[in-house]
Amino acid sequence: MSDERNHKWLPVLFFMLTGVILGISLYLITASAVDTEARAHAGNKNVGVPPAVAVTGDTKRSRVVLRRDVRTRFGKVDLVYRGIAKNNLQLDVFIRELDPDYPYRREINRRAADKGFRLGGVRFELISAGRNTAKLVWIRGG
Repeated sequence: MSDERNHKWLPVLFFMLTGVILGISLYLITASAVDTEARAHAGNKNVGVPPAVAVTGDTKRSRVVLRRDVRTRFGKVDLVYRGIAKNNLQLDVFIRELDPDYPYRREINRRAADKGFRLGGVRFELISAGRNTAKLVWIRGG
């Protein structure tokens, strides 16, 4: 009988350790998902959006770099570069006068973008595009 009592703590210890490991795993998975969702929605806030280029003098054409998932202000619109898919530029366009919190998803063919394109009344020309950055020429008043 005493032999049976000595081995009773082994199953209890096993289930306690298993419960602790599962609890920690669930916590880490949940914290990771919440952090990822917060980063995904961070681009949708209009507060603190940096302007693309400070307006200086008579410059009509400015070279700008768009970084992936970073909201950047261009005159009346904000752009978020989402990368390239099937040879198309993926952009989210926020028209501040219309609805500053709603992104309009635009896909622009890379070859057509080289010749120039207009988003929300703002004109751009593509210099180059990669997975994480796009280099554009911002044409003011065009």
